[in-house]
Amino acid sequence: MLRHVFTILALTFIVTAAGAQGRDDFFSRLGIKPGAKKSLEEKFFVRLGFNAGAGVLYHNTLFETTNMAALWKTISFSHDPPNSYQWEDFVADYDIQDRYLMPRFGLNLYAATRYFPLFANLEVMSSIATYQKPMIALTLPGFGKDIRPFDRDFFFTVQGGLKWVYDFGFIGREIYTNSIGNEEARDYIETYYDPKDEIKKRSGVLLTTRAGFGHVIGAGERSAIGIEAYYDFDLTDETKRQAGARMRNAGLNIYFRFDLAHTSF
Repeated sequence: MLRHVFTILALTFIVTAAGAQGRDDFFSRLGIKPGAKKSLEEKFFVRLGFNAGAGVLYHNTLFETTNMAALWKTISFSHDPPNSYQWEDFVADYDIQDRYLMPRFGLNLYAATRYFPLFANLEVMSSIATYQKPMIALTLPGFGKDIRPFDRDFFFTVQGGLKWVYDFGFIGREIYTNSIGNEEARDYIETYYDPKDEIKKRSGVLLTTRAGFGHVIGAGERSAIGIEAYYDFDLTDETKRQAGARMRNAGLNIYFRFDLAHTSF
């Protein structure tokens, strides 16, 4: 995870340094003539965002079809007779859950047209399954925009689109152990339990929706802070992942964003 954090920090430094060269240099390096620069600024913008929050993963994994059932069978031998200890008893004793809360943080790069409600959003965030591993996602196509009523310093955001996800944390022991609500049992099981990629498929296609509220900062109006709620519905066929695990998740996100091309919000 530290390797990914350092990579993100390095990319942030490079982008910030490029922005510091000034708006004219930014466009000239892209081979865009000064005459066309203003036209591009009027039609498009690109924003970098820093995000932190938390979300609930509604994975709905059928654990009785995974090797967690072997753990239940092992424990059942301590009962007399063993078949008296049913799967439902194991779920109750260890508080096995089909959802859990996870903190999330990371960066996003947002590109949009200024007048038509069409955008693309690239995210490098912590995984929806565990904050210790990264997730990469691209929302494309995305529809929606910031609504700024009465030329005030605040704005509302309504967005939706298709989200293509590759989650490095969606496979592995974390999605299993994080679903154990009994804290003492979870701490102990984490020391040895290591299923071998039973869910198999790390990727997914989600229908994403977002709604939020933001506030523009500074006289130049080139940055903003805000909060947004999101809900991602997993469109991937349940048969594509063993045990029917889903990437459906919802949560809240606090953000700070600034415009890379030095245009206003």
